[in-house]
Formats: sequence, C-alpha cells, structure tokens
Amino acid sequence: MRLSTLATACLLGLSINASAADVKSISRLAFGPDGVLFVADWKAAEVHAIKLAPPARQPAGAVFNVLDLEQLLSDQVGGARVAAEDMAARPGTGEVYVAVSYGADKTPALFAVTSDKKARRVDLKAAQGTSVALRDAPTGNEKFWKDMPERSFTVTDMKWRDGELFVAGLSNQDFASTLRRIHYPFDARQSITSIEIFHGGHNLIETRAPIRAMSFAKLGGKPYLVAAYTCTPLVIIPLDELKDGAHIRGKTVGELGYGNTPADMVAYSQTEQGQTREYLMLVNYNRVSNVIPVSELDAARMGPGIEKQVPFGQIAGLNMAQAPLAGVMRLDNLDDKSFVMVRRDLQHDALQLVSMGKDLSFRLSDHISEYAFRNFSFKGNAFQQKYIKPRQDILLKDEGFPDLIKASD
Repeated sequence: MRLSTLATACLLGLSINASAADVKSISRLAFGPDGVLFVADWKAAEVHAIKLAPPARQPAGAVFNVLDLEQLLSDQVGGARVAAEDMAARPGTGEVYVAVSYGADKTPALFAVTSDKKARRVDLKAAQGTSVALRDAPTGNEKFWKDMPERSFTVTDMKWRDGELFVAGLSNQDFASTLRRIHYPFDARQSITSIEIFHGGHNLIETRAPIRAMSFAKLGGKPYLVAAYTCTPLVIIPLDELKDGAHIRGKTVGELGYGNTPADMVAYSQTEQGQTREYLMLVNYNRVSNVIPVSELDAARMGPGIEKQVPFGQIAGLNMAQAPLAGVMRLDNLDDKSFVMVRRDLQHDALQLVSMGKDLSFRLSDHISEYAFRNFSFKGNAFQQKYIKPRQDILLKDEGFPDLIKASD
C-alpha cells in the first residue's frame, strides 16, 4: 500500500500542516516558485509556505526611495515601533516584502511595499499554504547576553534553489551549526547536516556558531554553498556533501575581518566589456560590504584553504572589492540592474527601503560632495563630462532628483 505524503511524514516524525499559516514569529523570508513566500517561524520551529495573491502591476525598472520606512509601517500597526526582521523582493513584480515585529510581545507582521511608497499588510491569520516542522530544532530557554533567545537562531538564513529550501541555523544537537534541505511542496524529505569550520581569526574549530548569510555559486562545474559566519570566515561546501545525518567540515577560503556579523548575501552578475562575470555581494552589520568575484572563490577552491591562525585584524584569502553600503540590514536582487535594501541611514537615523544600481553600488544623495553644490559645473573638464556626468545623471533620476541634472556646458 502506498502511503500519502502526510502519512509518510507522520511516520518519520515530521509535521506538515495544510491549512492557514499560524505565524508566531518571522526571522527570515525567501521566495519560491509561483508566488510562494517561505516564512521562517522560530517560535513555532516551522517554515510556512504562503501562497500570495497576484501582484499589483508595477512599472518596469521601478526604483525605491522609501526614506522613512519605519513611519510608513508603524502607521499600519497603530503607531507602535517596528523592528525590521527581513526583506525579500518578489521576482519579476517590483514588489518588496518586508517582515517586522512590533509591540511588547514582538508581534510579527508582513507588508508588501511598492515603489510608489505604499504598503499593504498581508493578513497572516488568513494566509493559506502549508507548514513544515523543523527537525531537531532548539527547545531550551537559554539566552545570549541575557536577552536574545537561543531559539531565535533556529533559522539564520534561508534560500531557495532548484526545488529545495536551504535553511541555515541551529539544532538541538551537540554540533549545533546546522544546514537543512527541505523539498517543496513539503513532503517527508528533510535532511540535516551538521557543519564545522576552522575560524582563522579565532584559531579554533567551531561547531556551534551558525551560518549567518549564504548563497550559491558554481565552482569547477559543481554547485557549492557559500557561507559567511560571524567575525568573518567565508566557507565553501559542495552541495553533494550536504546529506542527511552527515557531519562535515566546510573549507574556509577567506577571513574578511574581525568584530563583524554578516547580514545578507546575494548572487548577481554584471556584463563588463561584453563579458558576463558572476559575483556575490556580502553586506555586513559592522563593516562595509564585500564584492566577491566567483572567480576568486573558484581559485580558492583549488587551494589549501585557511587552516592556520590568521593574525588579528588581517583580511586573508581572497582578492575582492568593497562597496560603501554601511547600515545595510538586508539586500536582495530587485531586477537584473538593481539591488533593493533595507538599511539604517546612519546620517539621518532613518530606516529606509531603497534601491541602487548594481554597477555603481552606492547612492549619490548619501553624500554632500563637490557635485552637490548648485554652482558646480562640468564645463571644460572632458573626463568629468565623459565618465562622471552620465553616471551622476542616472543616479539623480533614480533617486528622485531629475531637476538637479546639470547641463554639460
């Protein structure tokens, strides 16, 4: 007799719920196929797959300049202060979904935000979909620094790839750092791999601290997980090693700086002089962002990796660029040309949802430079007219200042 998916799941100790999602918290979001939004719920130790309504029509090439996101969302929850938890751009729609918590009990809320600075709250109590319980989730009441529940790190990052949801975080096992692979539509298949790494800055093999940000890259013709940990080792792991019950060591290929927690990582491509190159953008809570060429990761794959202590404060292992994206909390691909990010603008102490071009990776209106003065002119400077002015004009238009575009002469 052939068992149903739900019956098989029950026999294996899994729980799959096919009714309205009962969302108790939100730590991470990820988009799957056909308008499905995955919501990581650490309080329930579940992942919910919510089927979203068809998207509103948005103009092609929409740009985001929501400069007071906190006020926009607070107004919809009775004026309570909101804390941004995660953000994900809905592919091909121009909609961006922002998860927050608010109030003394940190009630979760989810909003669809559009480039016209409007926000629509998603009714989580009425949201239809399926949910799956996470195997071996943390169950204790321990807290980090007497404040943050260890259970809130059940899911620290979550990414969709080729029919599977990859879920990084903690388990209740001795080797707590865990990577889960969950098939969707949810069924009885859920693999758990425990992961250890060598942290050169700490001179220590680490088994507890979880992945904080991750993405994927093809290296040597094979798919790899690329993972960033706190303080800040960068690690690569072949996907075919991530098997249920396995305990593996990731290969540390970079040390990106001490005293830092990675915030998010996305893969993207850029066409330069007719050649398409692949990159990862890693944004950090305590440092500027890292622009990591996939070619550098591929070269590091063939090397010995980092297995010895890295001197305190030294950046090692990879040649990469930096992007001036301080204060960025979450980053996603808005479309082929632009990122979208939730950030805390440090100059104005404002929570914002803004976009930026992938080729420039900064916003002109963040700066008061020579170009900002009204009497500045490009006249007589051929280099400025050829290289600087066209880029500045794009930024001025995208950031809502087309009237400030200066004449060439």
